[in-house]
Amino acid sequence: MKNALVTVIVPIYNVEEYLPRCVDSIIEQTYRNLEIILVDDGSTDTCVKICDEYEKKDERIIVVHKKNGGLSDARNVALDIAKGDYITLVDSDDYLKEDYVEYLYSLLTENQADIATCELKKVYDGEELEECQEDIEVIDGVSALECMLYQRKVAPCAVCKLYKRELLDTIRYPKGIYYEDLATIYRILLQGCKVVIGKKQKYYYYQRRNSIMNQTFNEKKLHRLYVTEELKEYVEERCPQLIEAASARCFLAGIQVYREIPYKQINKKYIDEAWDQIRRYRMSVIMNSKAKMSMRIMAWSSFLGKRVLAYLGKMYSIVFGN
Repeated sequence: MKNALVTVIVPIYNVEEYLPRCVDSIIEQTYRNLEIILVDDGSTDTCVKICDEYEKKDERIIVVHKKNGGLSDARNVALDIAKGDYITLVDSDDYLKEDYVEYLYSLLTENQADIATCELKKVYDGEELEECQEDIEVIDGVSALECMLYQRKVAPCAVCKLYKRELLDTIRYPKGIYYEDLATIYRILLQGCKVVIGKKQKYYYYQRRNSIMNQTFNEKKLHRLYVTEELKEYVEERCPQLIEAASARCFLAGIQVYREIPYKQINKKYIDEAWDQIRRYRMSVIMNSKAKMSMRIMAWSSFLGKRVLAYLGKMYSIVFGN
């Protein structure tokens, strides 16, 4: 479909410092047939004014002001009104390469796929994207989910992807939890879809200290444990051939939460909860030849006890990342 309408959804909450850069990168896209939905999720800073000013400047922009309900709620409000044939989501502190939409749209349509993905790059102030050699791969949704569960090729984030609209017709992001992307992407992929994976970096994933993912530990970070358990149950029912991959993701969630918890008596109940998930899945990881070697090492290390694992978990973060 030539010149199909692409809806770009941007949830916004108190990001006045970053919002103009984000919106400018969208309105300057080389692909021009866009519907740009800015959802002000009850901002208390100047984001309200910024959004309204952009709406006056560009007729493609639609602004929604709503009571604060969180990232998922803001995305869902936009999905309910989106008119595009294709949909992409952008976080309001991130920004795009000028051909981001054009690149994903070309990948998707040329390969007759349902989802197109590109690489993102974690950036700090002033960094540029890297020039990456293209190596396009087309796989089915089950294979894409397996890749995601094993931390390969497909990221669990909602951003840096272009979706056919119908994939999101009946799916909405869960409200009130952290890791809503991980809680949703597997449901999208298991709709019998076709995924094209592009290797070029087109999405700037900006790192700021006060973002949700960079906050110090709080109880809501335990949501990662619950989300992965729900994921495993969903996979076991609908795609049992990926149960070992889902178990590996549950183990990873346990490690990720465990290493973020300060090792203090006051946090004992949180430590125990993460530890229980680690113990539940470590043998499955050890026996799984598809699991990353770093994960299998962590699984073996868990037999040395909680304190040793707490130290090694920090080292894992430094050496291997998430």
